Amino acid sequence: MQEAFGAEAGAYRRPLVLLSYSAQSRLGLAAARDLHAANALLHAANAALVVMVFVAVGGTVTTALATAVVFAFHPVASGSVAYISGRTDLLATMFTLIAVWLATPPGATRARSRTFGLLACVAVAAAAMSKESGLMAGPLVAALLWWRRAAGERTITGLHLIAAPLVSILTAALVLPAAAAATVPAVSRIRGVGTVLATFAGLVVWPAELHLDRLTPLGGGWASALGAVAILAGGLAIVAFARRPSRTGLLAVAFVLLYAPGSGLMPVYPNIADRLVFTGEQFLYAPIMVIAAAAALAVERLAAVGMSGDPSARLDDRPVRIPGVERASAYRTFVPIAVALLAALAWTPVVLARQQEFSSAERVYRTTLAHSASPRACFNLGNTLLARRDFAEAVSTYESCVAMAPGDAGAYGQLAIALQQLGRRDEARRAYERSTILDDRNARVWSNFATLDANSGRFDEARRKWERALAVDPNEQTARAALDRLDAASR
Repeated sequence: MQEAFGAEAGAYRRPLVLLSYSAQSRLGLAAARDLHAANALLHAANAALVVMVFVAVGGTVTTALATAVVFAFHPVASGSVAYISGRTDLLATMFTLIAVWLATPPGATRARSRTFGLLACVAVAAAAMSKESGLMAGPLVAALLWWRRAAGERTITGLHLIAAPLVSILTAALVLPAAAAATVPAVSRIRGVGTVLATFAGLVVWPAELHLDRLTPLGGGWASALGAVAILAGGLAIVAFARRPSRTGLLAVAFVLLYAPGSGLMPVYPNIADRLVFTGEQFLYAPIMVIAAAAALAVERLAAVGMSGDPSARLDDRPVRIPGVERASAYRTFVPIAVALLAALAWTPVVLARQQEFSSAERVYRTTLAHSASPRACFNLGNTLLARRDFAEAVSTYESCVAMAPGDAGAYGQLAIALQQLGRRDEARRAYERSTILDDRNARVWSNFATLDANSGRFDEARRKWERALAVDPNEQTARAALDRLDAASR
């Protein structure tokens, strides 16, 4: 429990994800195949929740099923499902959907409304503790309640409206690092929004060239213009919904909220925000639900118009009233699910290919690096090589990592280990020194640095570094055991 809720300085906290891994380990289900199976089950559960939420807000069952099929089979979701670490997106989305569903019981009494509201708040907190993008669950629940209240649900009070967002705000203090709000020029943010939107739009419409950890060069003037329009459109959608709540407006607000964390407005990597913007496909996992819903509703509308010949046939907050409504309704029922199934059939080869790609962690990292200079993929590849004792290639990989991200203390620390294993002690020392300059609060690096000193016969320096490691983290067992051995040898 302590490990799940603890975190290194500057790191995001995702305790429920770590607890889920721990639970599988205790059950003897920690093999890669078991972890992947759990991710697949979570994705299936999310697809089922999509149906439940869609129906709860007044959609038809068949259009809800069409939405779930598109969401379940769209290739951009494959990264979050196939990549074990993608569980963050799966759990954050699952708890967000649960919170929304709990906030939708029609005709509830005040007592029942309070109970469901409390449970929804618990789910909101769980979403945030799965991934920081889950902080959007609170505002999304508030938007849904605002729409229900405007539709005549009298059991919803002002307290109901502010409770879920307040939970998100309080949970933010737990999950966000102190330096989360790094200073990035407004121009870079706007250009980032435009670049991300153009990249993601391409991935949704034509899901090819998918890469887990994509970094895209920041666009020029076109990106600034597109970013400004996107920000303005998002703001207007929220204002319009606040003034006149509708089901269509709710859909627009849901997209804005779920898309915002990955929009580039708050750069994932602030240090390179003036050159590159993170466009990882996993940021589309939650927004693709709303896109799928909008697409299914659009197909349903077109089917109704096509069968009736009446352009006034439409889908909004009221039932469709047109001549020949029975025939049109049957056609509307069939067409969205048929289109969704055809799309799923077309996407299946891409999804299967992604599954094959993710069967090897090393292949994933190498494929990513072949298309994008990703410091994270580089770091993970180096760790993979280090674990199999391929020290020479690990050194080469970590050197590439620090070239991509000169301020990455962790990469320097791992480079030092690989150099140390090759007997290149002077180079290892310089790498350790650089790592501790960039971040002097990493107990493991101090302990490893001390081991290098001890192996070189510098026991006094090694003692100081092990003591430093324990000052940073009293639970650093390697440092404590080493100091005990030094004390025993000096007696």
